[in-house]
Amino acid sequence: MRMLNRNAQTVWYATVLNKNEIIDEHGCNTGAWEITYSQPVKAKWNVGYVTADAEVEMFGILAKDSLRIVAPKQGFPLTEESILWFGKEPEDVFDPTSPKHNYAIAGICPGLNHVVFYARKVEVS
Repeated sequence: MRMLNRNAQTVWYATVLNKNEIIDEHGCNTGAWEITYSQPVKAKWNVGYVTADAEVEMFGILAKDSLRIVAPKQGFPLTEESILWFGKEPEDVFDPTSPKHNYAIAGICPGLNHVVFYARKVEVS
């Protein structure tokens, strides 16, 4: 565990606060969702780039531009709908309905003392 603390890097994350289905003008569900995220929170976790496709293939992503992050299990706040900022900080004026993040959670693998999760790079404009 001491090695995890020494190699920790800064990661910002936001979790889902509210998720509402979008309704069209006829009152029908569109299949799209409006998601509201929490304010970004700073964390220090062990981050590494995935180098083999077999490690992340089960989540439907490729190793290119994917992260493998190890975090303590106690108080782990993320779900598979959470978003991340790695290598950059969140914008100063945060918009909770359309944040400019650069990674999205692809899969979470809880262990005995820690959680390993994978994030895929996303392009948000």
